[in-house]
Amino acid sequence: MVEKSELLGKGEKAAKFSTFVLAVLSVLKGIVAFLSGSVALLAGTIDSFSDVFSSVAVWAGLKIARKKPTERFPYGYYKAETFALLVVSTIIIVSSALIMLESVQKLFEVTTISFSEVALAAAALSAVVYYLLAKYKEKIGRQIRSQALVSEGLHSMVDVYTSVLVFVGIFFGSFGYYYAEALVGLSIGAYVLVRGLFFGRDAALILMDVSPSPHRAREIKEIAENVAGVRGTHEIRLRKSGPVFFGEMHVELEESLSLEKAHEISEEIETRIKKRFADMETITVHVGVSHRKKIKIAIPIQETAGLDSPVSRHFGSAPKFAFVEVEAGVISDFYIAENEAAKLKQKKGIGAAHFLIKESSNVVLAVDIGEGPFHVLRDNLVQLYYLPKGVKVREAIRLLNEKSLEKMNSPSEKPEHADID
Repeated sequence: MVEKSELLGKGEKAAKFSTFVLAVLSVLKGIVAFLSGSVALLAGTIDSFSDVFSSVAVWAGLKIARKKPTERFPYGYYKAETFALLVVSTIIIVSSALIMLESVQKLFEVTTISFSEVALAAAALSAVVYYLLAKYKEKIGRQIRSQALVSEGLHSMVDVYTSVLVFVGIFFGSFGYYYAEALVGLSIGAYVLVRGLFFGRDAALILMDVSPSPHRAREIKEIAENVAGVRGTHEIRLRKSGPVFFGEMHVELEESLSLEKAHEISEEIETRIKKRFADMETITVHVGVSHRKKIKIAIPIQETAGLDSPVSRHFGSAPKFAFVEVEAGVISDFYIAENEAAKLKQKKGIGAAHFLIKESSNVVLAVDIGEGPFHVLRDNLVQLYYLPKGVKVREAIRLLNEKSLEKMNSPSEKPEHADID
């Protein structure tokens, strides 16, 4: 929050500096326009004064946006900047109407431009000042992610072109082509009108919480679904508030996860999203449970006898593992594989755990599992259940379907006859 306040403060200083420069330039152009009688320069002056009011609005908006959230405004005051953008667009539209009205009147009048050299110099100075301000405001606006300040920069860049038009109009007007000035004024008015309408549309959409970017939502979905344990995502909602974004989403997690693990996954999703999008103020993750239709069960066995294979009392040193796929409580596939980890001199249990993960096991049924393999399996979101001694594979599956097995929530203490490391 402190960092965002500092960024907004930087934008506020930029808007303040812009306001001062534009105010001086507007007064200078106004004096020259009055003395010379140039309608093109007058149109440029009106536009410049609208720029002053725009900068004041942006300045005020950024200043308010820096305020910390309160009980009444828990999401902060960031939208003050967007409201400032709406005010800016209104000012721009009104100024365009004044410019075009003055230009239409001059179409039916024959005027002489006095002090044309001074008027030309004022127009040229305006172009240079607007160009420097445009680059400055756009640079700061992009640094602090302020749409209002970026829009102000683009506004000033268009003013560069209008100042050039003013220069051309005064130049031709000084040689007796009076219509040139009026046409330049109309052109400037039309440009200003279109610009104001676009800015107003953007501000209105943001204030109405329009979804800012379908591409961003898709990327957030991809980030979340790449976190281990997430089965799916839906209802991703984003909204822009000034220079920052707020979001919420629903994620479906493995049904076997503990509350602690679900909280860890939720925090991991939030961390990854904020790392990818620095302007994400908050992302609320709602967690739900996804039930698997098909599971793959791994069981350590002592000898091969199909579904009647007796369960091994050992885990790491069990000679073989039976793998049973169950869908809607019915066995759909079954096979037995050698446990290569049983040949290891040490850490047989951890080796066996990695073997089961490689075989894409979702559930492990065992008499005992030690600390090492327990954490390896749990970290890979495998469900663990205790099996009674002396059962066979078929009976173990029945007990699991009947929900008669106890969940293994902690490693087994090393028993007398079991190799669990």
